[in-house]
Amino acid sequence: MFGADRPGEAEPLFALLPPVFRLNLDNTSGQLLRGTFDLIARESAAGALGGGFIMSRLSDVLFVQALRTCCTDVGSGTVGWIAALRDPRLAVAMRELHADLAHPWTVDELARKAGMSRSAFAALFKEKTGDTPLGYLTSWRMYRVKLLLRETPLSVQEIAVRVGYDTGSALSRAFSNREGATPGAWRVRSARPAPA
Repeated sequence: MFGADRPGEAEPLFALLPPVFRLNLDNTSGQLLRGTFDLIARESAAGALGGGFIMSRLSDVLFVQALRTCCTDVGSGTVGWIAALRDPRLAVAMRELHADLAHPWTVDELARKAGMSRSAFAALFKEKTGDTPLGYLTSWRMYRVKLLLRETPLSVQEIAVRVGYDTGSALSRAFSNREGATPGAWRVRSARPAPA
């Protein structure tokens, strides 16, 4: 399940969501949610073999449906990467960027992917995401660095190459500027168990 056992994976999504949100069960998305609720209730009432397994998977489906519904609402009226994905031109460039974070992206190249001029692309990107294209790229690279630091034994140099930095020291400088700690210090700190 997305982010359930590795909460860092969901960080960019959950950062955009309100602490509490209300879902409308009367629209199309709501009808899908109602259908899933109904299936869970039927499985629970039946008490049949494998019911717990099925209800567990349906709960995952319900969670994703609720997130999708909320993201649709969030993306339609706010600034952020979800809002940018709703614009077909920006979505093309963003998919390319996310597919290869290590690529040495430029604003010109991203604008070409979107089929726009550099200036129009940069302005629309800033309007939709609240960030510049290269600032956004750096944020996603740092997010990926944190996942790799937390979940792999890769060296800082190996991680640097995977996310688009030529050297471990270049990554360390960028990471320290964003996170206030070196990658090594951040790795040690994130590996410590939370206080009880």
